[in-house]
Amino acid sequence: MKYIICLLFLSITVQFVKATDLPQYGVWCTGKVILDNDVVLEGKISYDLKFEALQVKTGDLVRTYTAENIVDFEMFDPIKYRHRKYVAVDHSMKEGYKRKTFFEVLSDGEITILRKSKYVRRPRVTEDFRAPHIYLNAVCRHTYYIYHQEKFTEIEDFRAQVMPLMSSYQQEVNDYVQKCRLKLKEIHEQMRVINLYNQLAAQQTDPQFISESLGDE
Repeated sequence: MKYIICLLFLSITVQFVKATDLPQYGVWCTGKVILDNDVVLEGKISYDLKFEALQVKTGDLVRTYTAENIVDFEMFDPIKYRHRKYVAVDHSMKEGYKRKTFFEVLSDGEITILRKSKYVRRPRVTEDFRAPHIYLNAVCRHTYYIYHQEKFTEIEDFRAQVMPLMSSYQQEVNDYVQKCRLKLKEIHEQMRVINLYNQLAAQQTDPQFISESLGDE
């Protein structure tokens, strides 16, 4: 019985980790922050996605910052076990005004791919259709953008919007897609192609990274 309970708990824990997809507020990660006055802070950081607030712990001192105070920050994600980088960007809101908000940088180079993440609540119906109770689950939703020639564009059709930008290495990209049998419908396959193109482009030109580009504006 104890063994079954342990397995059940482990299953719930694994599902929770997969569903969050991002480090949770209160989880301290090793990282570095560059403020808008060029001050660099290094230490433990905790990112609150819901309120877009960043806590920075240096020694015994904890400070809280928003995107208005930050150029970019990076951290090591202990959940996904990988490095993450975020930049603060003036972004047009649905209400009709602009404000600085954080975007995660998925690929940086000739073609830059950014991701905007937020938690939303969705109704869920239990599997017991005899007594369908509705629960509210917090789920993480992602919106992807391309930053190219100093313009942000939401990606709705990868093949139509992004693939034509790789025309200078079209043969190499097409060969790679065919060899790896990529459908280009999932983000992880799309990122493989973007990273390939950026590597090829970097051999011919000196790429300007998004942090440098935004800093010049």
